[in-house]
Amino acid sequence: MPKTIFTGENQVVVGVVRDARLAAGLTQRELAKRIERDQSHLSLIERSQRRLDIVEFIHIAVALDREPTELFTEICSALKRSPRPR
Repeated sequence: MPKTIFTGENQVVVGVVRDARLAAGLTQRELAKRIERDQSHLSLIERSQRRLDIVEFIHIAVALDREPTELFTEICSALKRSPRPR
């Protein structure tokens, strides 16, 4: 099983996005269908094996019935609470 290629801050970002998906009561497959992607695409993002770009982030937020700016604010708050790598 491949290890994550991104650490620290990226894991905080995908953690917030994953938590938002779970809070919406969606599986990876259901969210992937909403954004017209394969489930494996979301799996790679959630396992920090693929970076989430801003356009994808917006599509995911909208698919979760969330305002992208609100979800981004949650990410920023989580990053502030997270220890920074040295």
